[in-house]
Amino acid sequence: MLEILEQKNLDCYQEIIKKLEISGQAELHISEAKEEKLVKGYIIYAYEPEQVLIYAVADNNDWNQCDGLVRSVLFKAELKGLQKAVFLVQDMQMQDRLVKLGFMKNNQKTLENIMEVMENCKKCKENPANT
Repeated sequence: MLEILEQKNLDCYQEIIKKLEISGQAELHISEAKEEKLVKGYIIYAYEPEQVLIYAVADNNDWNQCDGLVRSVLFKAELKGLQKAVFLVQDMQMQDRLVKLGFMKNNQKTLENIMEVMENCKKCKENPANT
């Protein structure tokens, strides 16, 4: 079963982090998608007082994994009282995937209402076609 867990030790991600355009003051967080203790993907993000910044998503071309990683971060942001997310993902293919999954609209990098996206997830689950 796939689990998404925050990784406290960022040492093995230092080379990836160096390649990203991250403010020196950002307190980074990384959550990993794990299956049977193997890392299948990750998301790199940081919280600011008014928003969550998402810097990178790696999902092994698994759309469900991408969706799960992003939604887990958005959910945690909501718990912190944040409603805004900014996608600073540099990978163009990942940007396209984020658009198709509904996180980025019209290629805008800012999601103004996290709650709206999370509510859409509930509507999708309630759709009989998805059961």
